[in-house]
Amino acid sequence: MKKWVIALSITVIILICLSYLLIPNTIKLHSSSGVNATSQGIHRVLLDKQNVAKWWPGKISSDGFTLNDRPYKIENGNTTLLQITINGESSPVTTGLFLISIIIDSTQLEWTGSMVMPYNPVKRFLAYRESKEISKDMNSILKSLQTFYSKPENIYGVNIQKAYVADSFLIATAGQVKGYPTNQYIYGLVDQLKQYASSNSAKQSGYPMLNIETRDSINFDVRVAIPTDKLLPSSGNMLQKKMLGRGYILMAEVKGGVATTLQAFQQLQNFLNDYHYRAPAIPFYSLITDRSMEQDSSKWITKIYFPVM
Repeated sequence: MKKWVIALSITVIILICLSYLLIPNTIKLHSSSGVNATSQGIHRVLLDKQNVAKWWPGKISSDGFTLNDRPYKIENGNTTLLQITINGESSPVTTGLFLISIIIDSTQLEWTGSMVMPYNPVKRFLAYRESKEISKDMNSILKSLQTFYSKPENIYGVNIQKAYVADSFLIATAGQVKGYPTNQYIYGLVDQLKQYASSNSAKQSGYPMLNIETRDSINFDVRVAIPTDKLLPSSGNMLQKKMLGRGYILMAEVKGGVATTLQAFQQLQNFLNDYHYRAPAIPFYSLITDRSMEQDSSKWITKIYFPVM
């Protein structure tokens, strides 16, 4: 009996010694991944809980995000760093997710942190085991993030395409109203353009084009144009325009009312800024659905165009 107690005591002492020899006082946590997206775009959507919920590999609740029963809290640092707190069983772990821009459309994610190991040998062993589990979870999270955000539509909410501008002739007019322009007002301008084209033996060759701007959310400048099959002379408030080809244009198609198109318009503006494009001409809506005929705004189809260089 005495020998058994002595052997057990020696074994425990050896295990305790090994826990201090083999387990360092501080465990480094690290995971990395590359994403085919801009760092600005990733940073912007990573702060949006509804967006994170679309790719998070664990559970989502009103309290936040969890993975394998460990809560994660994402906090804003700056445009190149997000602070992520992991509430482990031993103690909260503060980590940093660095967004490193490699080139404009490529970002390297470096997620780092550290865990201090307790001196109690049992707690030390449990904390070490948890550090391995956390490292594995960090890899899973970054893998899911990489897969999701490498698709631009998951950052901007719309499918943005880049195409060449085609040569086209336009006739345009403009006006100003208080409050966001109604369909009646917009199509009143469109009808003036159609009448002018018809009076000059020209045919409309595409959908009406619309640009709306405001400086104070009260007074709105409205520009409307229609493509024509030939170049028409300017006359009064009817202005001759021409879109020159060989340039690039960003395009996205959306379905829905004014709020939907405004949101998509802002996302194209974000895309333009994120990828450092410049706009040589004003952006515009192409009104695919005749809004004066279709009253159900949920059925409106609109294409949004941003000339870029």
